[in-house]
Amino acid sequence: MSDALFSSEFEPADTHYLWRLWFADLLDLATSALLGWGALRALDVDRTPRALVVAGVVTWLVMSLAGGLSGWTLWRGVLGLRLVTDGSAPGPVRGLVRAVLVPVDLVISPFVQRRYGDRLQKVQPEAVPPFSKKWQRGLGWQGFWLVMVFASVWFAVMPTKREALGYLKKLDGWKCCNAKTPPSAFKCSTSVSRALSEAEDGDAQAQAIVKDCPRAAAEMGR
Repeated sequence: MSDALFSSEFEPADTHYLWRLWFADLLDLATSALLGWGALRALDVDRTPRALVVAGVVTWLVMSLAGGLSGWTLWRGVLGLRLVTDGSAPGPVRGLVRAVLVPVDLVISPFVQRRYGDRLQKVQPEAVPPFSKKWQRGLGWQGFWLVMVFASVWFAVMPTKREALGYLKKLDGWKCCNAKTPPSAFKCSTSVSRALSEAEDGDAQAQAIVKDCPRAAAEMGR
């Protein structure tokens, strides 16, 4: 019997690059959770479990929609894969349907060695070598999500309005405002900076706190 019968050409399309696509989907799902959390911090919304779930799901749907339109996501690009249907991007409808099916495939595919959700939609991965012309055409999509990741990390590190103003009202904030040594110099400087920004935008609460904070008042007067 010919060895060709056992080659990848005769394997079902949903088994191609199974583990590479599995890791890409897992990392994209984790990234959507990070972006949703970052969005809540950027909007200074209460980060309740329900809000975190809703933000993560909405972000995942948007990522899946964009992934359907282009075939690319951030982590697919990093791992050198693009999703296609008959050689073209799957489209927005398949992208949204896949958003629902991917969590199921992530759970069962390591055991059954198949991607039944992708098989159902006739979606399959194609390998795209990094730095090839086709890979470079996807950089715009990948770059957008990479910028969003950096923005989420920024909002995770920097204090929100409520965190900054709340900090400056506490004992550590008093030390920060009055040239004492606060426990965290970074938190002190970033909180004062955020309070100044809010005060300059006309926030009455921030203006009152800045007025009572010698360090912030001195920086505002410069």
